[in-house]
Amino acid sequence: MKESLLKASDKKLLNEAVGHELYASNFYKYAASCCQKYGLFGAQKFFEKESADELTHYYKLRDFFNDRGDEADMPQVDEVEFKEGIDLMGILDASYDLEKDLGDFYNDFYFSTKDATVQVELHDFVGFQTKSVGEYGDLLARLSLVSECPGGLLIFDQELGNK
Repeated sequence: MKESLLKASDKKLLNEAVGHELYASNFYKYAASCCQKYGLFGAQKFFEKESADELTHYYKLRDFFNDRGDEADMPQVDEVEFKEGIDLMGILDASYDLEKDLGDFYNDFYFSTKDATVQVELHDFVGFQTKSVGEYGDLLARLSLVSECPGGLLIFDQELGNK
């Protein structure tokens, strides 16, 4: 077996990215569970899809490790907790922060590495995060617009489930 083509500093940050993606997947699973508890079945479906998307990001990182002659660590994932009584607006706000923080991580990592193969891989992740931050910003804006309308939350929930 050949030695890894990854520099130690890049490997460390790539493993950190693996942990972030696995945490994000669990975060969205928990968000789905909270939404189900509140009868927001569209939001539940939306967050279940988000969780699955985060796992595809993990698989993409895992495969990149393999392509560079290495393997990703399997980190322990931190517990996800929301404050008692969190509503959909709070969940969407927390999701926005999660995606923004992850985008900042990938952006900083992109500019810190000198390995073009790592930069090419990270370019996709910067794009994923940019799109996610925009989407959650839009969802927050839309929910704030309909929250005062009778039945607005239920219509929003239904639309969210059809995304």
